[in-house]
Amino acid sequence: MSKLLPFKESTQEGIAVLFYGEGMIKLNLKWGNHMIKVLKTLTVFMILVVSQTGTAHAQSLAYPCSIVLEPVKDIPNIQGTALITKVKKPYTNDPSSPVRERTSVGIYADWMPPPSAFGDYDQYEGFAQIPGVISWRFKMVMVEEENPSWFGGSPWVGKFDEISAELTADTRVEMRVSNTENNQLGPIILQNTLKGCLK
Repeated sequence: MSKLLPFKESTQEGIAVLFYGEGMIKLNLKWGNHMIKVLKTLTVFMILVVSQTGTAHAQSLAYPCSIVLEPVKDIPNIQGTALITKVKKPYTNDPSSPVRERTSVGIYADWMPPPSAFGDYDQYEGFAQIPGVISWRFKMVMVEEENPSWFGGSPWVGKFDEISAELTADTRVEMRVSNTENNQLGPIILQNTLKGCLK
């Protein structure tokens, strides 16, 4: 394999000489200077592009925010929504207790069939995650309706309000089924990201 040898420059006749392996390349220094300017310009351009991309990615979320949770499969009527907001929670129930700020994710879903409709499951759970970083899961409860819908389906609600991590637009909010006997989390039923919450 050819080895790149030290750069050698000839000051005669404006010629730069590069030795590469056993070969030799001659470059006109005028063109070389021009190429250096072009490369500098391209470098500045790339820095600006990367900077703008990073800024867009780092955009903060607007609170409170609500998103629609879309069904993964085509199941009639089921739909959900998630409310993401900041809450101030006291450390204790003492009225003079200092407070801490946390992020809360609450889910409301309606016209949901029994979890068993999706397999060996008996529970719905909320699931939020910053992909590849951290996740949270919380149980949901079925709302007992005074006048339930005659064509089936029930509302389920749940929330988790102990999130201290900074959520991103890529954060996913999901509603899943689970099995309470083995604590196994099942497939996603409703889902969305927080991209709609960007300022």
